[in-house]
Amino acid sequence: MESEHTAKTLQIALGSYDRKELRVEKNYLQEQSPALECTCFQNGGRLLEQLRQGRQFDVVILCSQLEDMSGLEFLMNIRSMDPKPNVVLFDEGRRQNTSAICLESGDGFCYVGHAELKNLLWELYRLPGRQSQRMERKCQELYEGWGIQLPDVNCNYLSCAVGVVYGTSQKLAIRKEILQAVSEQYNVSVSAVDSGIRRMIDQLEAKPSAKWLRFKDESGFADEKPTTGKLIYTVKNYLQRQKDD
Repeated sequence: MESEHTAKTLQIALGSYDRKELRVEKNYLQEQSPALECTCFQNGGRLLEQLRQGRQFDVVILCSQLEDMSGLEFLMNIRSMDPKPNVVLFDEGRRQNTSAICLESGDGFCYVGHAELKNLLWELYRLPGRQSQRMERKCQELYEGWGIQLPDVNCNYLSCAVGVVYGTSQKLAIRKEILQAVSEQYNVSVSAVDSGIRRMIDQLEAKPSAKWLRFKDESGFADEKPTTGKLIYTVKNYLQRQKDD
């Protein structure tokens, strides 16, 4: 697996016949993952129809059986799909004796409990895509223009943080959601990530290049030193403007 991270919101299809269970699990997932969107399905037929029409989910999570079919029946319905969606069955699925088809196929199906789900979502979140590769290149071009010599781990922290916020319109908490997400990916503390990005800012402010000063001026903070959070969101907005041009 490449080390690049995604720059998009993780798309989750969440399935269960139980409306209350869907609500509880959706809230749980949103607390665990840096940026995701859950679409809830009680009816397996509706979920299958969306998949066949080309709607893409990073993962389908079946909390328990659906209104109109069991987990086994759902898995049998997607066996001929190309590409197949990744399917996760919570521990409840094991009690429904759906293990046979999962063990047979070995292809995108697995059982997890809550303790394992967070790690799985992070692995999916880190999978590279074309959008993330473009974003990574644009970030590198920006940093080089500012006069930073690459590779630089603090630039990596900033790019990763921008990736967390890039695919969502939600305003995320800087330390709890954004920097925490970066710290987990790089296996360092939140403070280390924050300090690294702030050192990067201090370096840029100490010997400002023309392109850094222009970036600040165009972003509306020419006369101030940006905070970590402001720089993350300003780079995000810059990249989005570049995409729209």
